[in-house]
Amino acid sequence: MLRDGSYAVEDLPEPVPAEGEVRLRVAACGVCGSDLHLRGMGILPPGYVMGHEFAGVVDAVGPGVTGWTEGDRAAVYPFVPSDAHDMTASVTGIGCGGPYGGLAEACVVGADRLWRLPPSLDTQLGAIVEPLAVALHALDVSGVRPDDACAVVGAGPIGVLTALALRARGVTRVAVVEPNAARRDRLDAVALPAFGLDGVHEAVMAALGGPPRVVFECAGHPSAPGLALELVAPSGVVALLGVLNEPVPISQLLLMIKEAQLRASFCYRPASFDEAVGLLADGAVPVHGLVTARRSLEEAPAVMDALAAGTYELKVLLLP
Repeated sequence: MLRDGSYAVEDLPEPVPAEGEVRLRVAACGVCGSDLHLRGMGILPPGYVMGHEFAGVVDAVGPGVTGWTEGDRAAVYPFVPSDAHDMTASVTGIGCGGPYGGLAEACVVGADRLWRLPPSLDTQLGAIVEPLAVALHALDVSGVRPDDACAVVGAGPIGVLTALALRARGVTRVAVVEPNAARRDRLDAVALPAFGLDGVHEAVMAALGGPPRVVFECAGHPSAPGLALELVAPSGVVALLGVLNEPVPISQLLLMIKEAQLRASFCYRPASFDEAVGLLADGAVPVHGLVTARRSLEEAPAVMDALAAGTYELKVLLLP
């Protein structure tokens, strides 16, 4: 990233793994909405290498590392792995404020941040482990049950992965709300029912056989939390995943009348990564329908600019 917040591809020295680290030859790195948010916030230093959704092949092992050898394939857990929530660790993760990022040909990471990929999971698709883990942790936070009716507001990558994660966990009544027609059309590839905003309350009720007990807000739009609260059933749960920098209005009266709960979900835990790897390896999440574009690393600046301008792809992978 350059000083003005734009992106450029530059030649950097080959990183060398230190004590407890390995060097990973990156196979693919996904573009996350948070990459675009961080770009606009001006908090990352010039020259910073972004990218936290990535996987690759170990090609060098630093001193003191055991259990990993050259040629091993892995997805990267970009934060300090912990079962306890640690905001400080979370905001200084790889590609999110830490020293290295996955938008590169190679990256050094702590060996404790590698999640081994099974033979049935393509290395490039290992880049989907991280965003899928985000969705799975949100399901845990929400307390969703298999017999619940659920709605997902927003059909960006996290919203779609949340809907697919619900199906993978046995939730059969799932509806997606997305105002953008192009995004709704993309959901045909993963067989998810989607509705626009016109008559959305009635449409969701009809599709689910009643109001959803759990609504996942994944849009990151100021109007989305309020819509989620309107949709949710009495005594239901609104799980917030969308990233918003500014305060948003919520009807406290409606929240009280419904006795609904607002729950926020941030990142994931190691168990979420374990489950994500297993679901992708077993084909329980149709990831091939999710990835709609693969571009070269040299195209990254143009891809970032296009996505920031509103060009829609369901999921873009950048390939070194």
